[in-house]
Amino acid sequence: MNAQNMVIKALSKEDWNNILQRIMTSYNDISKSINPKGLLKINLTAAQIKLLTCFSDREELNMSELSRNLGVSMPTMTAMVDRLVNSKMVKRERDTIDRRVVRAGLTDSGREMLRKLVRIRKKEMEKILMNLTEEEMKGFLTSMEMVAQLLSKARRKRDSERGA
Repeated sequence: MNAQNMVIKALSKEDWNNILQRIMTSYNDISKSINPKGLLKINLTAAQIKLLTCFSDREELNMSELSRNLGVSMPTMTAMVDRLVNSKMVKRERDTIDRRVVRAGLTDSGREMLRKLVRIRKKEMEKILMNLTEEEMKGFLTSMEMVAQLLSKARRKRDSERGA
């Protein structure tokens, strides 16, 4: 039994549920802040927005990568991509080397939508963060970076245990 499993087993079911509830509440509060009302004017679902943001740092991804990134099944990912292909925001093509691999990328329209989403989120975050003191801002930034690192580490561990 590894150290993490021992920590979880040492907690009572009530303590563990309390921790999970506090994390989910915090996540929901953060999500509300970074998904501002301005996004409601965009005719996309939250899942479609998440899919578009997968291309923030990559020109194209294969369907397996997208499925893994968003934590959805391949059939679900196919349906999501189909809707964005139909709306001309995403293009899909077979890999030239391995025809079994399907790659997706943003069209010009999709890239413009992603830029718009980023602008809206950035503007909203600026409005919120301007209300923090310099010290609070530093603490917030440090906390967010720590959360990102911990989640990334946990996800890599989970994926390696699954053989993904």
